[in-house]
Amino acid sequence: MPTLSAGAVKTWYNRHYAAKGLQTMRPDAAYPVFLDLLGATPGSRLLDVSCGAGSLLAAAYARSIESVGVDLSDEAVRLAKRVAPTAEVAVGAGEALAFRAGTFDYVTCLGSLEHFLDMGQGLEEMKRVAKPGARFCIMVPNQDFIGWKVLGHQGTAQQDINEHLQSLAAWRRLFEAHGLGVVRASPDRWHAVRWRAPGARGGVVKRFLLGPILELAWRLIPLRWQYQFVFVLERRDQASRASRIP
Repeated sequence: MPTLSAGAVKTWYNRHYAAKGLQTMRPDAAYPVFLDLLGATPGSRLLDVSCGAGSLLAAAYARSIESVGVDLSDEAVRLAKRVAPTAEVAVGAGEALAFRAGTFDYVTCLGSLEHFLDMGQGLEEMKRVAKPGARFCIMVPNQDFIGWKVLGHQGTAQQDINEHLQSLAAWRRLFEAHGLGVVRASPDRWHAVRWRAPGARGGVVKRFLLGPILELAWRLIPLRWQYQFVFVLERRDQASRASRIP
């Protein structure tokens, strides 16, 4: 893969958000689950790195959590200010966060770390701006997703912009190499349960027959073959629970 500059990545995402808007984003109902996984409490402070259109920021506000977002794309930030008008949102790279050390109770990065030019530096910056007892929630794609093996290709909808795919074990090693211990690793369930979301498209057959069947099928896939992983992390020297990765 040719070497990319931050400017090239920013241009790609500006074009992406300008063309797609909110059309390719998950609906609001898909985001509270990440707050549940973190155990995020009212009155705390959350930073969403690569916040996209701001849906997690809006979900945090609904739970009385002070939400702050940063994204490399000007277009994404413009959307986020509309979706989450109460949040503090700014343009910036995940590898150089413009916040003081020890500022946030929770740090999230959903479906974006794999596109960073320097994933390790991004993780170090997330650690730096987090409070000593903070928790992190990071969602990343799986190189070994069984669906890609069936289809004969790999990559998410953003695969053409600096995408790093890794296995379950490789992601764990990356986090541990940067001092983050895995509290929990679970599959991204959205594709299994999206049929249940308010406003989901589909007739009676899809909602009451195909939807439950597809959800069951997704749930039967072992974690190591799921589409994406959702990691809840703590600083390794402070992690209070052992890894649950099989």
